[in-house]
Amino acid sequence: MRVFLLQGDPADIFLTAMDLERGAELFYTEVLARHREKGFARFIDLLARAEEGHARKIYGFYRQEVPEAPPFEELYPSLSGEVIEGGRSLEAMKRMLDTPVDEPCLDIVEMAITIEYAAYDLYRNMADYFTDSKMTEAFLAIAQAEKEHMRIAAEALQFCEDD
Repeated sequence: MRVFLLQGDPADIFLTAMDLERGAELFYTEVLARHREKGFARFIDLLARAEEGHARKIYGFYRQEVPEAPPFEELYPSLSGEVIEGGRSLEAMKRMLDTPVDEPCLDIVEMAITIEYAAYDLYRNMADYFTDSKMTEAFLAIAQAEKEHMRIAAEALQFCEDD
């Protein structure tokens, strides 16, 4: 599991946060490629787009640290996304998608809830770690947004009965 270098440069910390968001977006994109026709897919699509939105929010903080940073549209797609917000590797999560299961909808939606909860927990802890700094504000804002992701993922559960 990759972790934040907490003693590092704030720019590096924000870049890592954007990379985690990229990983989650790539995971959700992979889910969509495999299950686009399913009822829960529209919620997964919302989550994928929301991850980019979070990355844009983080980019705003990153840009304050690195004014000469390339535009978001160049930087974000260049990030590897090897680790998703919950701390798992993107490749491991893709392998989980390859594992045959009786109820793929339920498994995928539960994975999404777990990812989003772990992201909330991570960013909340980051905010607590960086007390009395602009990083606290940034990570609290991201943690609050992760709550919305949990809600979106939970809403998708109702469609698992139909799939």
